[in-house]
Amino acid sequence: MIEDFKKAHPDFKIYEKSINRAGDRYIFLASKNNEKFIVFGERDFRFFSAFKNVNILLENFSFLKPVAAGLKKSFGFGDRLGISTPGHIRSVKNYDFFPLFAQQSVRELKRTERTFEDVINSAILGCFQEGYIDGFGADADHIKDIIHLKQASDAGFTFFTIDPSDKIYNPLNLSREAQKKILSKHLSKYEKKYLGVKYSIKDTIHYIDEKNLREFVITYGEAIDHIEKCYKFLKGYSKPFDFEVSIDETDIPTSSLVHILIVEELKRRSVEFHSIAFKFPGHFEKGIDYKGDKERLRSIFISHQLIREQMGDYKISLHSGSDKLSIYPLFKNVFGDKIHIKTSGTSWIEAVKLIALKDFSFFLEILECSIKNFKKNSASYEISARPELIDLKEIEKTSIEDLFRMDDIRQIIHISYGSILGEKNTEGRFLYRDRLFEILNENEDAYYDILQSHLNNHLILLK
Repeated sequence: MIEDFKKAHPDFKIYEKSINRAGDRYIFLASKNNEKFIVFGERDFRFFSAFKNVNILLENFSFLKPVAAGLKKSFGFGDRLGISTPGHIRSVKNYDFFPLFAQQSVRELKRTERTFEDVINSAILGCFQEGYIDGFGADADHIKDIIHLKQASDAGFTFFTIDPSDKIYNPLNLSREAQKKILSKHLSKYEKKYLGVKYSIKDTIHYIDEKNLREFVITYGEAIDHIEKCYKFLKGYSKPFDFEVSIDETDIPTSSLVHILIVEELKRRSVEFHSIAFKFPGHFEKGIDYKGDKERLRSIFISHQLIREQMGDYKISLHSGSDKLSIYPLFKNVFGDKIHIKTSGTSWIEAVKLIALKDFSFFLEILECSIKNFKKNSASYEISARPELIDLKEIEKTSIEDLFRMDDIRQIIHISYGSILGEKNTEGRFLYRDRLFEILNENEDAYYDILQSHLNNHLILLK
């Protein structure tokens, strides 16, 4: 069949790993002029635009439908471009992680002008291209409202990261009137169950008095109600799913007592969660390694692990996990296999690195655009990059490997994806998007190799 196809269509590239049978016919993926097609046939062949006809694959191959991870050790691969899944597959194939190849937040969707359906379809095509049949998940990341939960569920997502950060309040930033309003709404129900209760975690007693209970209710009372609301919606609306609680997008570190009370309250409300992302001390900035006291972090990790061991079976999730290589062994050693790691922009950075390798002058245009839009791009991200220190003339003298080890460069590129993919000229044409995808598509195996190498640096430390 392959020989017949190549003779009949010599201008097409066939992805041989994708070749499969459905009944009496072959189905596989092929490309021409950087456009991919689903192909049916054996001697006579029919072509369908791949991205627009993913449903054909789902109708024939059930293993391409995203599924829930449950409590398996898992790793989330963000793909802001929609072309990275083959590289992600090649990186994870030698490790025992359950992969989430489709992962995107609403914030990222808006900046890339994509939809939840786009994200799912890209992951499915990538799995089909690589002949991957071992199952994967789809994470609707940092969801804040029911509207987007519904959109993600309709699209086929199986993992929902609930982000109630808009409803987590630092008492120091609230007026007395605002605090009273929250307490009047929530305090009595918490007092009945928790006031005066002692929790013994190994050798430590955690006592809930009036002061710390009031502080907890002010900070998390509204957030817990919102988490419950999201869970009940999904429970009544969606198929089996993973439910993650994210309280890391805040400036309030998660104490042991907060961990205990959140788990207790979610269990009391029959909210079945699979993982929790806490706010740990130090800085988990985008695109670079951890900044902070690693011994203190280890101590905090251990305290949370002791609580988890005693209170239930759920995973601890590490967000902003991209390139946090120095703390991966620590995270794995303390929490074992009950972990979820979430990466996002590191695959985008590696794509830009390939651009630099193939067309350095175009890369400099991208970098200049990233610096120009830094203030806008950095909104809502924790970063410490200093664009004013970057000299484009000096960069031309620096090796690409050294360039992509610089924290300032990595962070500026990490948050630039919206500007680079969306920047248009006065005529409404994209300035960078088309050329960027052209280079990546023409060098797709090189991109997959770069991704595999970079992500292996993550996975091997978590093995």
